[in-house]
Amino acid sequence: MSILPLSSSGRDASTQHSQGAPYFPAQGGPTIGLPNQHDDGFGRRKSDSTSIFGFSSNSSSRIHSGGVHGRQHGLGFVPLFLRRLFRFPHMDFQFALWQMVYLCISPRIVYRNIHYHKQTKNQWARDDPAFMVILSGLLGCSAIAWGLVYGHGMMGILRMVLYMVFIDFVVTGVVVATLCWTIANRFLARASVYSTDQTVEWQYAFDIHCNAFMPVIMLLYIVQMVFMKILVKDFWICSLLGNTLYMVATVYYCYITFLGYNALPFVRHPEMFLYPITIFVIIYVVALILGINISSKVLALYFG
Repeated sequence: MSILPLSSSGRDASTQHSQGAPYFPAQGGPTIGLPNQHDDGFGRRKSDSTSIFGFSSNSSSRIHSGGVHGRQHGLGFVPLFLRRLFRFPHMDFQFALWQMVYLCISPRIVYRNIHYHKQTKNQWARDDPAFMVILSGLLGCSAIAWGLVYGHGMMGILRMVLYMVFIDFVVTGVVVATLCWTIANRFLARASVYSTDQTVEWQYAFDIHCNAFMPVIMLLYIVQMVFMKILVKDFWICSLLGNTLYMVATVYYCYITFLGYNALPFVRHPEMFLYPITIFVIIYVVALILGINISSKVLALYFG
């Protein structure tokens, strides 16, 4: 801090101030004196504390220190996640493939490191879109294979790719994730006076959908295609196999959804997400009694 030399005469000092003499030192820094029209009151020029976009450096530092993290806990995080979709060199595809394998054989292992991720990334959701990119690629390849099996042309295959990726995966995922996110935050989140971060992130809810959708892809989009000729036959044993395939996929989806919310320490009674299994078990039993082949009906509705 530099101090301006004071005049020995009070009259000279007042005269100098009345002529609008600047109160800024030659080398910069705050000064002692009254601010003029170019001073912000703290010894700095307004042009120095304000950027060309009109945001002060203090506001910018607050945005980087707290604002970004604050927006990551809701729908405001989605644009940042979408921007990272185009940064392929920065994606960890190896870790995403590891997660996909264990989601099919031992999904509990995937959620063991979630607390470490929260401590290091300050969020429950993934910040790497590699998992969703690979999942979309699997759906696209599956759509191409289904189109070739049913003899669709180029435009038919393209429509099928768009439908499977954007309708089956993205739109359905947004609806299911929003519904589970609303239920978890409104009815299941445990309030605490020691922490204000006791809400489920929407992006984390969509991550749970992505995790739960992986076994669904393996069972209904790949295994069903391989054994399609057997599953669609008009025999009771074929109906048993086809209905069981859909039942296992549905149970797996609900179970992984339960594991996702059970991993959050502030969510109470996450077993609520297992309740839909009861409805699907009833549908499964009734369909077998009536001889309804769910696999055949779905394929006819989807590709017919």
